[in-house]
Amino acid sequence: MKLRRSSIFQLGNWRLRYKLGVVVAVPLLAAMLLGGLRISTQLEESSRYDALSDQIAVAPALLEYSTALVSMVTVTSLGIPPTLASSEDVTTTMRQVVDTADESGLGPAIHKELDALLTDGAILHDGVMSSGMSADERERRTTDFLVRCKNIFRDIFDLLEDNDALVDASNLITVWDAQLNLLSEMETLSMLATDPEAAQAAALKAIDNEESTLRLLLDSRLDTGQIEEMLDDIAARRALIQNYTPTRQFGEQLRGSMVAASAPYADSIVHASDQITTTLDRLTSNARSDAIRDSILIGTMLVIALGLALLVARSLGLPLRRLRKETLAAAETELPNAIAAVKDGADVESVRLAPIGIETTEEIGQVSRAVDSMKNEALRLAGEQAHLRQQVNVMFETLARRNKTLVEQQLSLIDSLEYQEKDPARLQSLFSLDHLAARMRRTGESLLVLAGTRPRTRTSPAPLTDVLRGAVSQVENYQRVHIGRTPHGYLLGSAVDDVVHLIAELVDNSLRASPPNSPVRLEFASAEGGGLLLEIADVGIGIPPAALDQINSRLSDGDEADVNAPRQMGLFVVGRLAARNGMNVRLRPTFDSDTNAGVTASVYFPSSLLAEIQAPSTTAVTERPRRLSREDDAAPYMQGGR
Repeated sequence: MKLRRSSIFQLGNWRLRYKLGVVVAVPLLAAMLLGGLRISTQLEESSRYDALSDQIAVAPALLEYSTALVSMVTVTSLGIPPTLASSEDVTTTMRQVVDTADESGLGPAIHKELDALLTDGAILHDGVMSSGMSADERERRTTDFLVRCKNIFRDIFDLLEDNDALVDASNLITVWDAQLNLLSEMETLSMLATDPEAAQAAALKAIDNEESTLRLLLDSRLDTGQIEEMLDDIAARRALIQNYTPTRQFGEQLRGSMVAASAPYADSIVHASDQITTTLDRLTSNARSDAIRDSILIGTMLVIALGLALLVARSLGLPLRRLRKETLAAAETELPNAIAAVKDGADVESVRLAPIGIETTEEIGQVSRAVDSMKNEALRLAGEQAHLRQQVNVMFETLARRNKTLVEQQLSLIDSLEYQEKDPARLQSLFSLDHLAARMRRTGESLLVLAGTRPRTRTSPAPLTDVLRGAVSQVENYQRVHIGRTPHGYLLGSAVDDVVHLIAELVDNSLRASPPNSPVRLEFASAEGGGLLLEIADVGIGIPPAALDQINSRLSDGDEADVNAPRQMGLFVVGRLAARNGMNVRLRPTFDSDTNAGVTASVYFPSSLLAEIQAPSTTAVTERPRRLSREDDAAPYMQGGR
């Protein structure tokens, strides 16, 4: 049992359905795992793009805030006092930056920089509104504010990974840099009244930087045609500054041109921000769509793969189960029955074995046809063996009948000589010859038993006492046989000859296996169901337990002979005779002696073989027993010739 439990974990001992289940399940589980990982990655990517869209939303709000604040500072530097509307615009955009940042999920580092930027912007806004900040401090704080804004933009845009979004972010920063050059131009206008030449040179330099920066955006994703217009506007402003005249009308014209140039920059910045948001939304939607598409595709493929795998497994499992079932049925029932029919004399050609019937051309079908061929070959060999056995039986029967005829003639001659002989010494010699001839006749009858031939039987019953005496008459040293209490009754005529033969074989074995002077006792006892039990006991050399079990097994086999039948003819003959008449023979230790147990043979007579059984009486063999008289003594059985 322990070995059986441990063998379950060996792959070779797994049932076929478990092996097929593993073959089907492992690839499907691997595909499901990989598909699940892919879908999970796409969903995570969609969530990440969605989070980036929320984080990038801070950039447009910060651009609006920074543009509103710097525009107010620049207009103030031109000598135009700040309006309440521009101040409210700065306050509103700053609050929008705070709200957007709180909802964006930005990292703590960017939040810290943003808080510092808002603090600087608030100080700059309060200084401009109160007019308590000098021009130099205002310019320094404005420059620091713009640098911090640009750094925050870069930190936010560094979160991007998509190439289109990064290009849009780069274009937005480029527009931001160009706008800073425009604001620098506005700062220089405050110097026209005090140092026109220096203001003119600084403005032209800022215009050149603005132009070179804008030209980077030509034919970019941000360029929708407005870049050329902005470059034309720059060319007009350059010509206006180059033709500077210190008049009020020129100053108002230049200031109006500067203020009007801010509108395209604000539109470009908003457009660039919208492109980034649109790109992220598209990436989020694509990732989500890819996840849904892949889920449907993987699910469909898994269903198809599972269906195909189950179909293939079924195409393997059903034929294999049928092959196993049909093969076991052939091995356990069909083929043994067919072989038994052939042994009983049926013609091999008339015995048909049903084919397994798997007609496929692959390995299972080939194995099925191989099993069919093996069954037919086994049946053919059984037919040849039955034919050979029949020939051997015919040969045994012929030899046995010829030998028996000669022995019967010899016994008749010896009987006549015994009847005429008066000399005791010669009469004793004739008795010895008579016993030898009787044993020779029994040997011939044993050959007939081996050949499977049933002898002619008497019709009239015989007394049990005569049956025992007839059996004892066929053995040598009959003086050692002690017949105990024998019931008055009869044995059916159909079983008399077989029973005499059976008892003679057992008594002969007991005499030869026991010491020369020891007795062999025959004793009857009542058995269940109205039967009788005859025990033939000796005090001989005994039999080892293992050999005794083997002999009893051979006796119980009855008609089943093996290769040891010719060498152990007596045991086989006894077993076959017992089986033929519904009797049972068993050997056991006698236990009558402390030094040597001997063997007791128990012969069971069923009630169907007995008649008129009465109380037993004791008989003794006091004279030489005579052979049991035969009904056909007047017509000797001469079949077989000489």
